[in-house]
Amino acid sequence: MARYLFIVSKKRPELREYLLAHFSGEAEVQVMIDRRRGERRREHVDSGVERRQGHRRWRPENDEALESIGAFMVPLDAQPVA
Repeated sequence: MARYLFIVSKKRPELREYLLAHFSGEAEVQVMIDRRRGERRREHVDSGVERRQGHRRWRPENDEALESIGAFMVPLDAQPVA
């Protein structure tokens, strides 16, 4: 059975409550608030070459959905995208 995770914007706690109530009987659905806090790197350190190629699991469309809709859904059983 497929499992899903809803990530909800910190700006929309009422949406989190709605989704929790709506999916309360669904064990395969999880709902959580976006826990990211921004860039973790210190800005004053110049390490030379940029080695990091961006967050390996996060996609720009997720940020867009959080801003415009307030949430997005991730299938937890999906195969990773290379």
